[in-house]
Amino acid sequence: METSNKRTFIGRRNAGSNGEQSQSTALTDATLNEALDAFIHAKQAEGVRPRTIDNYREHIRYLSDYLRTKLGYEVVYANDLTSDVIRSYIQYLRTEKPRYEGAEGRKDNRIGLSVNTINIRLRTLRTMCRFWAKEGITETNAMETVKNVVGDTVEEVPGISDDGIDSLLASYDVNNFAEWRDKILVMLLLDTGLRITEAVSLTVDNVDYRLNTVYVPSQVAKNRRMREVPMSREVAKLLRALHEESCGYFGESPYIFHNAYGEPFTAGAFRTRLNRRKKRLGFPRLSPHMFRHTFCRNYLLNGGDLFTLQKIVDHADIDTTRKYVQMDDEHVRQQHNKYSPVRRLFNRR
Repeated sequence: METSNKRTFIGRRNAGSNGEQSQSTALTDATLNEALDAFIHAKQAEGVRPRTIDNYREHIRYLSDYLRTKLGYEVVYANDLTSDVIRSYIQYLRTEKPRYEGAEGRKDNRIGLSVNTINIRLRTLRTMCRFWAKEGITETNAMETVKNVVGDTVEEVPGISDDGIDSLLASYDVNNFAEWRDKILVMLLLDTGLRITEAVSLTVDNVDYRLNTVYVPSQVAKNRRMREVPMSREVAKLLRALHEESCGYFGESPYIFHNAYGEPFTAGAFRTRLNRRKKRLGFPRLSPHMFRHTFCRNYLLNGGDLFTLQKIVDHADIDTTRKYVQMDDEHVRQQHNKYSPVRRLFNRR
């Protein structure tokens, strides 16, 4: 006699106050972690970067923690995920989840994650649910009818004001090697729009001092495309001087940026140092990615075109480039004053 492929699981949730247990029917008995492992195995075969794999695990950990602590699941199965469960998770992220909970060195008393952060998690979950449904790990695609969260405004990482840049650069003591190195790194980010991992990974072979060009190899670039990024002559001179002084301290090295022990400087170390400087200067926010946004904004304000900017900063979609351009009220007023058709009419008289 044939047996059914379906299996019933009793008591996936903790018993409620009345002692009753919930009951659900699953196509397979894969737990959420087992389903995650299957997804990651497939993505590793596709050559997805380790950092992206870490993000997959982290996002599922957030979801699993919610299901256990808020909904009472003892064991989370892949088929436990339904559109209703995911929408309840979204509501929790919007209205109950403390920001930066458990993040070392990050203090924020606000409740509810940003729309952008929630949608990033949903994007990951949407990719996974589609995979699980196609592979037969789940009966249905739980994300099929779940939409992204829409906010009143699109929250993007802001750029830094011109006054803020002046204050930051003036705060560095160039007689101190570590501070001089940090200042040069900030100027490189502001000059090129490089991602912080691309900047700290720079080697001598990837800097052309004759053409004033930085080469970002495909193994470092986020989109796995080698690209050439122009830089100013002034920043090129600073990079050369930094490398020569570093070699004097630590001996020959292919890297441009080093820590105090002569080891390659890391993005994490720079973030930590930048966070301390933020507190010292009283800045509300300061992160490496803000330099990239500042570069994009100022590039356009100074007359650069959007399509060239897209190529420089390595965006696959020009809509992403548009989102990076944050104009504060002062910049908007300046541009209006400069380009208003009516002002130009009056200036002809």
